[in-house]
Amino acid sequence: MSVAEASKTKINNEGPRALRVRDVRSFQRYAAAVIMLVPATCVAIGRLFQTDDSDTRQTLDLIAANPDRQFTFALFGFIGLVTVVPAFLAAASLSRRRRPMLTTVALAVNLTAYLGAFAMGAIDNLYLIGASLPPEQRDVAAIVIDKMWSTGIPGVSTNLFVLGHIIGAILMGLALRGSIATVGWLAMLLTTPMHVVAFVVLQMPALDMAAWLLMTLAFACCAVKIVKMSNDEWDLPPLGQTP
Repeated sequence: MSVAEASKTKINNEGPRALRVRDVRSFQRYAAAVIMLVPATCVAIGRLFQTDDSDTRQTLDLIAANPDRQFTFALFGFIGLVTVVPAFLAAASLSRRRRPMLTTVALAVNLTAYLGAFAMGAIDNLYLIGASLPPEQRDVAAIVIDKMWSTGIPGVSTNLFVLGHIIGAILMGLALRGSIATVGWLAMLLTTPMHVVAFVVLQMPALDMAAWLLMTLAFACCAVKIVKMSNDEWDLPPLGQTP
């Protein structure tokens, strides 16, 4: 028997070699814990750079005087919108065993709200673009922005976000009961009444900022719980993993 034939026979007798499958669950847990601290914090910080938009035409003039302020506001909003969906997915992974039905509904409402809020970032940038126009053209830009807030797909997107994230926070707070520290799920639950008081009753952006920071506190409690979990509690191990 030749050397090549002997080697081939040996490989056939041994069978296929087991492939090494990497376990990324530790990375997933720590990445989720970090991401959860980002979205609500970014939105809260962005409130520091928000320009009074009660009168769109005057807002464009204010932004024109300091466009960097509006850019910063839009940037923080964009980062918050990109990271909020994985944050809620990670939070749902904590509550789904204890309250699977409520978690499913809460997750569906929140994902609909935040994924449906795509037009919000576009409108934030539209303010920046409108402010860059010559003063005599800003009247038309203001009309366009007002129409986008209230009609068509952007209007639907805005209503989805406003209604969905208010109801979704309540549902997620209730779903997280017993899964994280009491202060955490209560903080998530209280974000909604604080949003309402901030906008409807007192019209105070600073109070709205505090509401978003309450959500940060809730996500921070979730992050602590995720870091303390074992990989097996977090997810099933990958198939074919070698010991």
